Amino acid sequence: MQGKSAPRRSKHDAEALRLAGKLLHDEIGPLLSAAGLKLQLLSMDFPETIEHVREVTGTLDEAIDRVRELSRKLSPAPDYARAPVKNRSRS
Repeated sequence: MQGKSAPRRSKHDAEALRLAGKLLHDEIGPLLSAAGLKLQLLSMDFPETIEHVREVTGTLDEAIDRVRELSRKLSPAPDYARAPVKNRSRS
């Protein structure tokens, strides 16, 4: 009896996806953030651009959110990182 199940990924494929997620998080995210900061500085030097800069930074913010989401899907935090921290008391 054959059931429908998600295809299994090899360790190599899983590692490639993890590295892609890390690259998105560590390389692309900061570049998008830097672009937003540069646009904000531009609007300070040229106040007449403020409305256009707000529009573009809004788009950049959406891109950053999507990169973050994709990065988390490709490279989720290890189980121990998602586990709640137990309240430890010292005796």
